Amino acid sequence: MRKRNRSQMSQGWDGSERRNRRSKSGLTTELHKDETLKEEFTEVTDFGDSKQIGRADSEVKVAVSEATKTDIRDIMFIDQGRCPKCHGRTERFLFTLVCPTCGWFRRKVPETGHSVVHLNDGKKIMCDYVHRGADEYLCIRDGVVIAEVRRQSVFSIEHSWKENELEEARANDHKLREGRCSWCDKPMAEADEEDASEDYVAFGGMQEHYHFCSEQCQRAFRKQYPSRIHRNCYETDCNQCGLCVKRFDTRQFKRRILR
Repeated sequence: MRKRNRSQMSQGWDGSERRNRRSKSGLTTELHKDETLKEEFTEVTDFGDSKQIGRADSEVKVAVSEATKTDIRDIMFIDQGRCPKCHGRTERFLFTLVCPTCGWFRRKVPETGHSVVHLNDGKKIMCDYVHRGADEYLCIRDGVVIAEVRRQSVFSIEHSWKENELEEARANDHKLREGRCSWCDKPMAEADEEDASEDYVAFGGMQEHYHFCSEQCQRAFRKQYPSRIHRNCYETDCNQCGLCVKRFDTRQFKRRILR
């Protein structure tokens, strides 16, 4: 058997060390810009094996990919008025989406307003938002967690809004429900049905839906926001294109070709 000389062994060790360093460096650059997290990661990888690091990186990427698919699926269910948990019909309120079948809900956090957490001992905690965890509530104010309360310690949670805040929220909600032209902001209810149109286009990775009250507004929108060249969304049939994540049912949609 041919023996390896010291030079060859040194080169092999150096090559393995370089690969290990590159692996660590590549993973570190992908981390969030949190210096504490980077320091912890460096400490762990200093004692780790390059193969173990590679396997862990692959497992994380697979897990993130599956989680992303789940998020996209949930978004599509919600867009169709369905519960992402049991697929039942949902009911929409001013700040909350509720499933009466299984109890799932999604609460949108308004820019204004506040909540009051009433504890069993009579004390109160004032905050902007209450996050519900598995066994605890997190009371958040000005973007900071000010208190963590066990669920069994909470008697009730009160959400308080000023009247002008509710009026503004109702106006915005009505605007979204009735539909507005994506270019001039005119209510679609006032548009001529024969002149009204719509577009499905993806400027990024997700399909979006836009309404227009007239061909003039549609032309102006397309000129201001051109689609990606390799997609040419404004002239492509969505049902025959797989270059973006589809969020809407476009089987009955007939695209208007503008010349």
